Amino acid sequence: MEIAYFNGKYIPKDEVKISPDDRGFLFAEGIYEVVRWYEGFFYDMNGHLARMKRSLKETLIAWPEEDSFPVIARELIRVNHLESSQALIYLEVTRGAAKRTHAFPSPPASPTVYAYARDFIPENEGKESGIGIMLKDDIRWGRCDIKSVALLPNTLCFQEATGKGFFECAFVKNGIITECTHSNIFFVIRGVLFTHPESSDILSGITRKNIIRVARKAGIPVKEEAVAAKKLGRVQEIFITNTSGEVTPVIKIDSQIIGEGIPGPVTRIIRERFNDEICSLKHS
Repeated sequence: MEIAYFNGKYIPKDEVKISPDDRGFLFAEGIYEVVRWYEGFFYDMNGHLARMKRSLKETLIAWPEEDSFPVIARELIRVNHLESSQALIYLEVTRGAAKRTHAFPSPPASPTVYAYARDFIPENEGKESGIGIMLKDDIRWGRCDIKSVALLPNTLCFQEATGKGFFECAFVKNGIITECTHSNIFFVIRGVLFTHPESSDILSGITRKNIIRVARKAGIPVKEEAVAAKKLGRVQEIFITNTSGEVTPVIKIDSQIIGEGIPGPVTRIIRERFNDEICSLKHS
């Protein structure tokens, strides 16, 4: 039986009941967070907690127990017997249920808080030789830095990409490649690692942040600078990062082969160093 967390209680997931008047359902007024469990520890839980708090602040959603997220996550691992598994924790917080009107509830409604744990197969498993992605104009709203549940443009574009045989879809805004539907993206140009700087155009990925740190520690120069789509011909390597897939090499964008069509040396070094870090944390 799968156990979920719902508004302060751990209950069977199929007993969770969310009001049809919940503003997360009616207006997508909600934020979410996903953290990965590595058979004994959460990777960068502090980073996920800080990002969750920022998303709550930016959406004006008050959850007084926001600091309890790590405890909730750990308990979900325990009650679902996932201690020895690779697992994901999903948390969602909405503004709560209230009469439908564009104005925020006054007085404020109690937030709806829902979380679950599940085992999973990492997205990058079997993708060591690289993937293909497609480019598409960025049709999303202007606050991509908030981890909002309003993901319709993302899911539409991801579905289009998979329908065409691609693994992901990268967005282009004003000629600049920003990020993907659920991944950050990195480029290697003459040995330098480039990625879009933090701004309202991208989500500040937890894996993104740690890959930048790992790369610099390995002596790889990093520039948080955007790369224009028209300059892809200068790019030797590309990879994408996210919580569920870590580091996945990209060897093709649309019909254009990247580099030699195989994962390049910088990508391989970063994947190795990240894997080494995970292994050391498992044994610490």
